[in-house]
Amino acid sequence: MAIAAETISGVGAWVNGYLRALGASIRFAAAAVGFGLRGIVNRRIYPRHDLIVHMDYTGARSTLIMVLLGFLVGASLVIQTTPSIARYGPAELVAGVVGVSVLRTLGPLLAAIIFAGRVGAGFTAELGTMAVSEEIQALDTMGIHPVGYLVAPRFLAACLMLPACTVMFDLAALLGGMMVGVYQFNIPVQDWIDVTKQFVKVSTFVFGLCKSVVFAFLITLVCCFKGFHVRGSGMEVGRATMQAIVICLVAIIFSDFVMSMCFNFLNKMGIIE
Repeated sequence: MAIAAETISGVGAWVNGYLRALGASIRFAAAAVGFGLRGIVNRRIYPRHDLIVHMDYTGARSTLIMVLLGFLVGASLVIQTTPSIARYGPAELVAGVVGVSVLRTLGPLLAAIIFAGRVGAGFTAELGTMAVSEEIQALDTMGIHPVGYLVAPRFLAACLMLPACTVMFDLAALLGGMMVGVYQFNIPVQDWIDVTKQFVKVSTFVFGLCKSVVFAFLITLVCCFKGFHVRGSGMEVGRATMQAIVICLVAIIFSDFVMSMCFNFLNKMGIIE
């Protein structure tokens, strides 16, 4: 009986702690979204300069890595899939495969993973260092809401710039795939463009952008939440950063699965193409 009581008590404590953390994260997310939207019209919440700085850090400085990796992903995808497709049909069909897979899944997913590793880790490290040095508590003492001042501009910048980075990744991947298909597998340029038009719909591109907005929301909130709640020494900053990236990767892939299921359901219902 004593063992059973201890087991039940341990499970209850774990569930209670999990629900408490879930509630805190939901309140944190609501505050970040609210301050981010209100800050667009109210300059007292966070300076406009901070938003521009974070947009430069999250978007402009990510351009090179997004374009480079997008080009390589598109080229690798064509090299690996064209020989298999050519065995069962025209090799030109690889253009449709690349277009749909990149715009619908690979582009938003890989861009979000790169974004989490480069930008999300930086958010956690910056805010974690500020939490350890008690700078966040100092803002609260001065009457400045820490979430509105620190998280809101990061949240808004990420939600604006990750879709832009996804578009660059998609374009680079499509260009890389077309170049390999044309120059290595001798597929005519016009045939490549025609097949891409047949397979790729506007909804495919829009769906990928919607995914990137959701991914930006998850990355920013997870990384900032973990950074805000760092306690102890500087060693905890690195541990919180590692945990934030792991959680982000799981959340990105799981949300991608859920949104893909929703897309397929809406496609079967005839709501979207």
